[in-house]
Amino acid sequence: MRSALTTISLIWFISVCEAHGDKKHDAEPIVLAPGYSDLSYAAPEAGSYTLPVIKAAGDSKFVDSFGRQGTLHEEMKGRVTVLSFIYTQCPDINGCPLATFVLGQLAKKILPVQNLSENVKFLSYSFDMPNDTLKVLRKYAQSFQPPGSNWSFVRPLNETQLSGALNAYNQSVQVSKGHTFSHILRVVLIDQQLKVRNIYSTGFLHSETIMSDIKTLLNEVNSEDLRTSDAWQGSQTPADTNAIATLGLPEKSTLSTLNPGSIALGKRLFFDRSLSHNNTISCAMCHVPTQGFTSNELATAVGVEGRTVKRNAPSLLNVGYLNQLFYDIRENSLEQQVWSPLLAKNEMANPSIGFVIEKIKSNAEYVSQFKQVFKQDVSMSTIGAALASYQRSLIAADSPFDRYWFSGKRKALTSAQIKGLAVFTGKGNCSSCHQINKEYALFTDEKVHNTGIGFVENFPAEKERLFTARLAEGVSVTYDRTHVESSSEPAPSDLGRYEVTQDPVDRWKFRTAGLRNVALTAPYMHNGSLATLDDVVSFYDKAENRNGLLDPLIKPLNLSKEEKMNLVNFLESLTSPHVSQLVKMAEGN
Repeated sequence: MRSALTTISLIWFISVCEAHGDKKHDAEPIVLAPGYSDLSYAAPEAGSYTLPVIKAAGDSKFVDSFGRQGTLHEEMKGRVTVLSFIYTQCPDINGCPLATFVLGQLAKKILPVQNLSENVKFLSYSFDMPNDTLKVLRKYAQSFQPPGSNWSFVRPLNETQLSGALNAYNQSVQVSKGHTFSHILRVVLIDQQLKVRNIYSTGFLHSETIMSDIKTLLNEVNSEDLRTSDAWQGSQTPADTNAIATLGLPEKSTLSTLNPGSIALGKRLFFDRSLSHNNTISCAMCHVPTQGFTSNELATAVGVEGRTVKRNAPSLLNVGYLNQLFYDIRENSLEQQVWSPLLAKNEMANPSIGFVIEKIKSNAEYVSQFKQVFKQDVSMSTIGAALASYQRSLIAADSPFDRYWFSGKRKALTSAQIKGLAVFTGKGNCSSCHQINKEYALFTDEKVHNTGIGFVENFPAEKERLFTARLAEGVSVTYDRTHVESSSEPAPSDLGRYEVTQDPVDRWKFRTAGLRNVALTAPYMHNGSLATLDDVVSFYDKAENRNGLLDPLIKPLNLSKEEKMNLVNFLESLTSPHVSQLVKMAEGN
């Protein structure tokens, strides 16, 4: 059923057509877009679904219809924004008039609801610089804009700003004869963190479905906290992450290349046991989603046929932000990194790259999915890209620490955690390696250091004679190592970075681990030799120098019992509340 405003819009459209000499409506019936009528089906319930992140929202300087200058990011920050590209003389009723009409309908629905009206912004951006003067925009706005709505009609300051905005949002505009424009309708939904979450075309633009999308985004994060954040990033949060907040993480341009298709394909490969030589081991069996995307039950990973892996499985949470990969930093690209475990004889044991490719090609569903996502066949590069895409989607930030440090939310941390932060950055000197920057914090310098752990592991005489093994939750047993050494496999030697560089000064140097979500990712160190955060703090507090190559930063801390406890409490504040969402998505929920 058409509303009165629909009829007005139709009359307005006809008058514009006549003014431009366009008589096509006399010859052909006008078929109105769905956005002009009641929705023919029930809109999805808000929060019952997720919206993938598509890309970073672009920025551009503008002047609004009242002469006020600003930027798109300033207007969008901390709010869900609906952005449309228009020009006021558009003769296509299913083009710019549709976009403005639908936004008007939305604005009317949102205006009386305080939680929505305060947290939703509408922007209509004109690309007709010669004709859409500020006066024209003000007059145009009056036909659609409910009084008091948070809706701005803007235009670029100059051609450079216009070109930048159109390119940022992939809005193609071509000038036709008579100074009309040829363009495809694009209305963009942008979340509170400046990420594009949906793009509506003519057939899918309707106030009811957009309303559900807006409510879904507002349900995902605390918009009040986000709006006061000093750590807004323009980088893209990968798709299929349930809008996981990136507060506290750096801008990462490579994340903007992701799309839902590549992530879905990468996820399928990640959980597929057939990627191992004997179809028994998948990536997810060492990087278990419910265990912080590592393995809490094993100090070091176990490969095909129970083969020994000498290092602990690192957590994959936020791995897309790292530039140095593996404990010995031998790789700098996730696309390349994925091949090491696939080919390692003590991990997934595939004999060659070609063997893996042919194995995947033997699955017709995979072949079809690769062609759909990458427009090409299964190959070394596309396999790497797919697996890397999924790993880059595992973003978990916006922790209590982030809200305290970057958003100024003083109540985000407990008094014990605040005291622990003081130890972390002060007496404990932890932040020398686990760095906290002004705009973001990865809690790693991505460098290698000799902490002493590797040296002790390489020299059995230096080991503690007694060893405590955890058998189950709350169940452990302590035994003398000599009782089992005669029947057990000798521990493999691990010289860390030296195995890559062959430089003696690099012996027993390992990459600084990032501490985000560290409370979820036990056991610790490159060999999983420390079971708890208390053990880690005690190790660094004691800092025994058993070899001449110990990093000079490693010194006894002489922490009190309370300082140790507070430091552990602080480390627990680095846990993101969004990890559970990643786990649910990994489980297919």
